Amino acid sequence: MRKVPKFVWTILACLLCVVVTAGVCLLTADRGASSDKYLEIIKIIGENYYGEQDVAKLEDASADAMLASLGDPWSRYLSPEEYEEYKLYSSNQYIGVGITTSFSEKYGYLAVTSVTAGSPADRAHIQVGNMIAAVNNTDVSAYSPLQLEELIRSFDSMETDAEKTFTLHLLNSQGGKAEADLQCELIYQEPVTYQILDDEIAHLVISNFEDSAAASLKTAVDAALAAGAKYLILDVRGNTGGKPAEVADALDYLLPKGDMFLLRDREGRETTYSSGASYVDAPMVVLVNEETACAGEIFAQVLQSNRSAIVVGKSTAGSSQSQVVVELADGSAVLISKYVYLTPERKTMAELGGVTPDVASYMIEDSSLDVQLEAAKDVFF
Repeated sequence: MRKVPKFVWTILACLLCVVVTAGVCLLTADRGASSDKYLEIIKIIGENYYGEQDVAKLEDASADAMLASLGDPWSRYLSPEEYEEYKLYSSNQYIGVGITTSFSEKYGYLAVTSVTAGSPADRAHIQVGNMIAAVNNTDVSAYSPLQLEELIRSFDSMETDAEKTFTLHLLNSQGGKAEADLQCELIYQEPVTYQILDDEIAHLVISNFEDSAAASLKTAVDAALAAGAKYLILDVRGNTGGKPAEVADALDYLLPKGDMFLLRDREGRETTYSSGASYVDAPMVVLVNEETACAGEIFAQVLQSNRSAIVVGKSTAGSSQSQVVVELADGSAVLISKYVYLTPERKTMAELGGVTPDVASYMIEDSSLDVQLEAAKDVFF
């Protein structure tokens, strides 16, 4: 590889300095903050570092560091590749084959826990309970679900159709073997799914409050009630956020008329979200845990404070932030906390210490029994 002349690095370093300085000015309240340190460091790198320098990596590292310095786990820099994935996530889409997995202690493999209708996996007749032994020639018995997802997605970046195709080597609990040749596709995943328990309890899992979550909830609740359900369990365990408008629409569907929550920015400007008179009149329980945060928390807290639902589970995270995305010129983006959620009494989740369940319930480690779900069911009887 040809060595880049020093004067080129100097020019690029100056450009990088402009980017970093602009970012610092935007993200700090100190208008007089000096960029001298950044200039010095960039100059030192350009004049002394013995290896080749990757300007893109320097820019990404600077952006990462600036967002990390805020001390807010919800504010972060997204590279162009990460931003593309985030846009899919926020529209409840992903690149994959339509399966979710979890590790089976009994069999020692990742087992399929759900199959999306109409997906490549569904068309290949992959079933819940099938275990994945290998992908092509790669043994995945020691893989985590995330590692398997990343491996499967990697085939989508291949150039030819043949390279995009891969084989899942499957096992079943009786020792049978099968193979499925698959390609990744863009898959829409419903943010709300449900099942009917004990003939009259609808267990609705709300995975996020991103695009179409409210509409998905309404569809699921209507279908469950039409199927004979009389009681609703709204499961927001692990739900870490989404869009305030989606939370508001979902709550409006479940609550009688009144103020639900507010958003406040750093200047103190507030936006109030209120519900209308029409709502679903059914006994409700909200399931929460320590991973329920931000939008998921305000959802649970509002239903609890309106006495429209009993909250069951473990105390929530106590996070009040709501984020916006600001796209940058190179296709990257900054995800940054711009608002805080407030109750009608103008309290944040942090001030309240999160949502405290009406019925405390804790999962049992290494147990297949969902103790919290069982506790939620018991509330109705």
